[in-house]
Amino acid sequence: MQPLWTSVFGNDRPVEIEIGPGRGDVLLAFATARPEVNFFAIEYIHDAAERLVARLDDSRITNARVMAGDAGCVIHHVVPTASVARYHLYFPDPWPKRRHHKRRIMTPAFAAAMRRTLTPSGVVHVATDLRWLFDEITHTLVAAAFVRDDGDSLPNRPMTRFERKYATAGTFSGTFAPAVD
Repeated sequence: MQPLWTSVFGNDRPVEIEIGPGRGDVLLAFATARPEVNFFAIEYIHDAAERLVARLDDSRITNARVMAGDAGCVIHHVVPTASVARYHLYFPDPWPKRRHHKRRIMTPAFAAAMRRTLTPSGVVHVATDLRWLFDEITHTLVAAAFVRDDGDSLPNRPMTRFERKYATAGTFSGTFAPAVD
């Protein structure tokens, strides 16, 4: 285990990172159901991160932490190499307008940073309600030397309020693992 995670959690359990937890429904469910795993969430919106910290405190969950910040920057500059067991990326903002594409989280640089920080058996779980966005994320991950690996089944995650409201056409999801060199 990397010293960073030991200092953050006070133990050497595996670490999973959720990008953009929003209200934190998935984070709370995972942390409650799997106390043997540490969960680290990176939320871009500061107020949302503060509300999520309060929810964790109210629930007395001790194996989850939340950081307000830019996930791309944190993963690229802070997260140690080969230290993350899983990434969870659920319903990222699509930024559909061409002029907004630069704001999308899944870029070649982001995919490369995730690949660098995953453990040898690590995976990335992705879900979105937009087929075209799932296809673009898949393309970006494959270009960064990931392979689709739904053999490592998607975690049993709760349906978020966002998903109930907007995923009327269904949810597109997959698991990706770094390709073996």
